Amino acid sequence: MERSMAGENAARKEPMVASTAPAEVEKKDRPKEITIDLTTPVMAHGDMVKKLTFRRPTGGDIMALGDNYPIHIDWTTGLIRPNPPAMGEMMSTLAQVPPSTIKALDAEDWSTCAHALMGFFPPGAQAMQF
Repeated sequence: MERSMAGENAARKEPMVASTAPAEVEKKDRPKEITIDLTTPVMAHGDMVKKLTFRRPTGGDIMALGDNYPIHIDWTTGLIRPNPPAMGEMMSTLAQVPPSTIKALDAEDWSTCAHALMGFFPPGAQAMQF
């Protein structure tokens, strides 16, 4: 008879510790969207826009990028920088504008948007516990 390792492994697992942070602090620190005022307006869906609003990404948004990730993290130095092709694709998705809108952004506006969105992607403090 074959023994199930799942039951044995489940019994050995350490209990998960829930976050002790108050819910209102978590919500405040994790914005649902970010709005960036553009220095140079761009066309989106046939209209000239002066700002872009980016929603918070989901796991599905990240998975849709495949092996590309919107940021590069240098774990030795702690330097975090955008991965331009993946970040541009993510910006288009999160702002719900065509890629041509993101490609038309002034370089300063593109960089401002990308750096603002980078905060959505680094792993949280809990990931560092493992």
